[in-house]
Amino acid sequence: MGPRVQMKDQVLEIKLPEAVHREAKTFLDFLKKAAKNQSVCLSISTTRIGEFRCSFPFRSGLNFDLFLQELTFDRGLYYYLCNVPNRRETAKAVVIPVMMEFLESRFNFVNPSLLRKQILGGTTHGELAAAEFSDEFGRQYERLFHQQKLKMISNYEFVRNLDDLLTSYMLFQLQYKKGAKTPKFNLLVDECGRKQVLRSKEVREVFKKIHAVRTRGLHRMEREIPDSQIAPIAYDCYNFFEYVSDYLDAQDEKTVMLRGKRYRRIRYGDGREYWGASAKEVAEYKTRAETRPCHDCGVIKGELHLDGCDWEHCPRCNGQYLGCPCQFEEEEYAELDHST
Repeated sequence: MGPRVQMKDQVLEIKLPEAVHREAKTFLDFLKKAAKNQSVCLSISTTRIGEFRCSFPFRSGLNFDLFLQELTFDRGLYYYLCNVPNRRETAKAVVIPVMMEFLESRFNFVNPSLLRKQILGGTTHGELAAAEFSDEFGRQYERLFHQQKLKMISNYEFVRNLDDLLTSYMLFQLQYKKGAKTPKFNLLVDECGRKQVLRSKEVREVFKKIHAVRTRGLHRMEREIPDSQIAPIAYDCYNFFEYVSDYLDAQDEKTVMLRGKRYRRIRYGDGREYWGASAKEVAEYKTRAETRPCHDCGVIKGELHLDGCDWEHCPRCNGQYLGCPCQFEEEEYAELDHST
């Protein structure tokens, strides 16, 4: 009998501005208490001002993933912030960065837009926040997601149906006609990558992983798939279809009303002056947009930013659109400014 392998604790180092140390400690203490509901012993320690060390046992990985999913989809974070002074500032400086660190450490694909929406907007749809996807593929996935969550279908049935759904989605996006000869699944994923349908490498890897799990079930009769394997797949796909929904909504909203006047939204890569930047900085931004997507919302040059993106420019003042006072009437902004 070989030596017993000792599984190490999962450790995450989080660094935040010193100015929000107290708010961060309060939020991490909240997470520690909330994690107990999923039987996760989350340990939090402070190494220096603004720096935290978070850890949990390796064997609690699945429960911790489920805990993060519940926090993302239900009202927990929203209600936490309802009882916090300077709610939006705390969300932006503490809650969102901390949750992004946790989620990115556990899942392949994380949608910042979805996280902001759930944290700042809450939900009125019951236990799970219904995404209200903009396209039929997203709505199909949401129904499938609920079926798996409620154990109305087996985990293998979930993977099989999801694999079929993803195939249909890719063929539709690539405009393959019904009856036309199509590539094998993985080649289809690669083609979607080349044609900017699946822009994220992480998303493409999730698609291929789903197909691999289904293939094992077909050829080896491995149909008893554990929840620990399904949970991250389900979450990653939910994030993906939510991102697609946000993307479609953003491209449809071409104008905004600011201070009584309608303006055309500024597209990613527009080289106009912004935030007092120099001509050189504007040129560098324009060059970067030629080859790289937006660092926050992932759109490419010529597309409109997703709601809540921190890189979108205000079409009225050319400043940062996220939280820009131009979105308020002058009287409303004066009251808001006075209250803070």
